[in-house]
Amino acid sequence: MAGRTTTLDDFRAHLNDAKDRLSREKQNILTLYPLAEDFGREEYAFAYVRAERLGMQAINAKLAEIAWLPMQLDPKAEIMTEDRASMKRWLAAALAGKPDSGIFGNDFVHALARCGLGHGWEEGETLRLSLRIANLFRDLSCLIGLIYYSTWLAENGVGELQITDPDNLGSTAEEIASLIQSPELYRHLRAREQDDEKGKGLKSLGKPAKKSRPILSVITNDSYLDPFMPATV
Repeated sequence: MAGRTTTLDDFRAHLNDAKDRLSREKQNILTLYPLAEDFGREEYAFAYVRAERLGMQAINAKLAEIAWLPMQLDPKAEIMTEDRASMKRWLAAALAGKPDSGIFGNDFVHALARCGLGHGWEEGETLRLSLRIANLFRDLSCLIGLIYYSTWLAENGVGELQITDPDNLGSTAEEIASLIQSPELYRHLRAREQDDEKGKGLKSLGKPAKKSRPILSVITNDSYLDPFMPATV
């Protein structure tokens, strides 16, 4: 499928739209599956621990697909709770409201725990929610990587890109990573270095410097292969 050409500025604006889209997806997930008024605290605590493990398993599987990215979210720091003191205080409190991350834990895990309690742990609803959360973490990591790539491309004089599907953050990250490693870009960067060296030499002789070569406009990545897609942020 042929890609479409976009300027780097337009691409950065598209990344900003993607950030807003993922933020809305996060908020939507966190409002799902309200907890029943007559929930049991001990049952919920066990459900939370189970949801924590289920969520980490799903997230790690998705992040393993993009392990080659230059930077990635750290799900363990975000999801796992080593210290259960806050949960224990909530369990022992005489009066305790419905739990959320303000009391203990992580809101994604709370959403998954509520879903597991209401729909069962082996049912499709809970598994679908765990996959949805995992996809969000994967897309956020791809977004972080793409922001890094776009900065690098701007610094190296690349003005336009050819992207197949800008809304697919995973495939876009693959395409740009492939571009950055391509012989075409290497030749472009090498030519710029040589022009810079010639310009410095001319200036030392008191002659006007040559105009630099135009920036790379359109990148065609004919050798792109299609696998499908972590430093800690």
